[in-house]
Amino acid sequence: MSWLSKFSGGNKEPGGAKSAAEPRKERPSTPPKIVIDHHEYVPEEFVIGSFRIRPYDGDLIAKQKFDFRLQFDLGGDPVDVSCMGLVVKMTAEAGLVARYQPPQPFYERKLVDYMKALKGL
Repeated sequence: MSWLSKFSGGNKEPGGAKSAAEPRKERPSTPPKIVIDHHEYVPEEFVIGSFRIRPYDGDLIAKQKFDFRLQFDLGGDPVDVSCMGLVVKMTAEAGLVARYQPPQPFYERKLVDYMKALKGL
C-alpha cells in the first residue's frame, strides 16, 4: 500500500465498518437552547440552518437580522456559539421561524456531531 493511499483513505476497513476503538457518543440529555436578547428559548423545531420558537414573546419582526447564541452540551462539553439569524416568519400561530448562517467551521462540526448524537447516529 502506498503512503498516498494512507492519506487518501485507501486503508479503510472493508465494508466501511467503524473501528471498535471509536467510542459511541451518548445521546444528549437536553435540547439546544437559543438565547436572544438575554432570553433563553428551547426551539420547538431545530435543524442545521433553521429553527422555530413557539411561543416567542420578543421584539423581532419579519425579515429582521438578529444575533443570537446557540448553546448545547456535547458529551459533557458545553458549547456556546454566536450566530446571525434572519426572521423568516413571525406570527402568533407560527411563532418565530428563522434561518441562520452556519457558525465557524470548528463550531459547525460540533453542531453536526451534536445533531447526530441527538438523533442517535
